[in-house]
Amino acid sequence: MGEQVEAELGTDGFVGRPPAGWDLPRAGQTRLGPVPTEWSLDRVVRSHGWCDLPPNAYDARRQRFYRTLALPDAGPLTVTVTARGVVSWGRTAGSRADRLAIRGQLRQMLCVDDDVRELYAACRRVGWLGWVPAAGGGRLLRSPTVWEDLVRMLATTNCSWSLTRAMLTRLVDTLGACGPGGERAFPTQAAVIAAGEAHLRNVVRAGYRSASFLALAQTSEPYESWLEPTVPDELVHAGLLGLRGFGPYAAEGMLGLLGRPRGLAIDSWVRAKLPRVLGVSTLTDEQIVERYAPLGRWSGWGLWLEMTRDWFEPAAG
Repeated sequence: MGEQVEAELGTDGFVGRPPAGWDLPRAGQTRLGPVPTEWSLDRVVRSHGWCDLPPNAYDARRQRFYRTLALPDAGPLTVTVTARGVVSWGRTAGSRADRLAIRGQLRQMLCVDDDVRELYAACRRVGWLGWVPAAGGGRLLRSPTVWEDLVRMLATTNCSWSLTRAMLTRLVDTLGACGPGGERAFPTQAAVIAAGEAHLRNVVRAGYRSASFLALAQTSEPYESWLEPTVPDELVHAGLLGLRGFGPYAAEGMLGLLGRPRGLAIDSWVRAKLPRVLGVSTLTDEQIVERYAPLGRWSGWGLWLEMTRDWFEPAAG
């Protein structure tokens, strides 16, 4: 899967399917608000494959991110974010509540308020990651809700990226709330529960994941609390492992989406690419673990940042 995502994110054109309403004449505008000096829209959006999954899309050449959001008054509405942090949309000027919701959801998605100082300090301690702070690495594009990220993560397990994308496209197209311009928001937990397992299995074609999607929707676990820095990493990790369908790989990947230290999550893509990145013939899993051990709890982030550096700096060694 890693190789497929890498190929998608390497394009200089559109990544993902442009959501309905992305090209309407502009009717409303706001700004993201203050952003850290090292923050970069391009680096956050292309940090991993979420920009390729509906209702997200990205114009890499123009550096414009598109997303259909669920808003309190306007309902599903597709917004555009530029590299300068300008947010605009069509169809309606939007109420004050809509504008507040747009800004709040986008700041969460784009990790604007994440505190990455501890990660950067760890990177500076090892000379070969000293480039990270200036590059603005360490932020993964996430969703407006933890619920959505859990569904996305579950959809990546044990299948190709093309199948993940097709599965989530059918989920959004058939269960997402629909706006007057054909916009489709990501489905709510209530919508998934109402549709039932048969719809997930026969229409979304989620296979064995159907029961897990439904279980995610039905659980009383306080997903959104996992974004709170005061909640210990160990408690969140245990909660993730307690979810149906979540093994160590999915749980470790989700930690990064929650702004927490992610696990190494060593897979076939890492085993194949990392030796090329480091200019060696082979690496054992034990050697990979040893390389990133000096980063302590941020070891998984160190691995991910090295693995993806050439997505932004093709000439980097």
